[in-house]
Amino acid sequence: MKIISLVFLLAFSAYAQLLSGGNFDVIRVGSVGISQGKVDSLVKQLAQAQQAQAPGQNIPSEMMTQLRWAVIDNLVGQELLKFEIAKQGLKADAKKTDSLTALFKKQFPSEAVFKQELKKSNTSEAEFKKKIENQLLADQLLEKKVPYPKDPTDKEKKDYWEKHKSEVVINDTISGARIVLNIAKGESAQAIQDKKDILKGYSAQVRTKKANFAMLAAQYSDDVSAKKDGGVMARFLPKDQGAEFVNAIKNLKVGDISEPFVQGGNRVMIFMLSEKNDGKYESYEFQIDYILRVEAERTRQMAIKSYLDQLAQVYKVQYMNKEYTPPEAIGQ
Repeated sequence: MKIISLVFLLAFSAYAQLLSGGNFDVIRVGSVGISQGKVDSLVKQLAQAQQAQAPGQNIPSEMMTQLRWAVIDNLVGQELLKFEIAKQGLKADAKKTDSLTALFKKQFPSEAVFKQELKKSNTSEAEFKKKIENQLLADQLLEKKVPYPKDPTDKEKKDYWEKHKSEVVINDTISGARIVLNIAKGESAQAIQDKKDILKGYSAQVRTKKANFAMLAAQYSDDVSAKKDGGVMARFLPKDQGAEFVNAIKNLKVGDISEPFVQGGNRVMIFMLSEKNDGKYESYEFQIDYILRVEAERTRQMAIKSYLDQLAQVYKVQYMNKEYTPPEAIGQ
């Protein structure tokens, strides 16, 4: 459950597109009703967003159910936080509100397109800004009650390694992901260098955390399979990829990205090393850091759920339809 993850989706939800019976409330949070149509509309939009990432693939019914639970948890959680924010008299930072609103606007090609999207969802700019403000207040309240976890320390990572290193399988395999740009027959040296420069740009985006390597691979790699798997190369022997590959990645540490290199004379590529099974702590530090962050976030989400359960006792949450009652519903 991620209480804050749907804010922008909520800003543009097409509440008017209600299904049969959609006007009836299926949940009430205090004096606020949440209709079936509102839930279904958001679930549909989330499903469409996922299908856009994997065209042609149907979403299983089990996944649709999980999306419904996620939407309901978010809607209920947001209403509870609104009540508590009002009770505490919290005020949003106007500068932060304006800054975040401006940042979101920049995601659109122009101001006109942004306003057109608002119009489609029957949302005024003032209402949209209010949603941003509410989101900042929710973040402020949650940060106060359930602070974000600190970065894993070196000691915590090494302690984790000592506890689990006996489980490690040691061999010469590695894993990672690649972005490939094909070289056409007769292509000039300058054109090849241009492709190397493009790949360097992708690497820079990943290193500065402006982009995700797998997403870049899915969007821009000439490797057909990358559209589906993000360029991932599961455990393999480097030597099987040839001497050019071995030479390019030999000094990489886990988490590093290679310099662009030509492979087989017909493509230029970069490779991001994500796994190296040599039994050395340095090779697993990247993964351990990720595991500890995930565990810390899971613990935080459980604490958020506990806090929302407490709020639900104060402001009373009612679930009136079993089809819209999550297995571990907030307040139940």
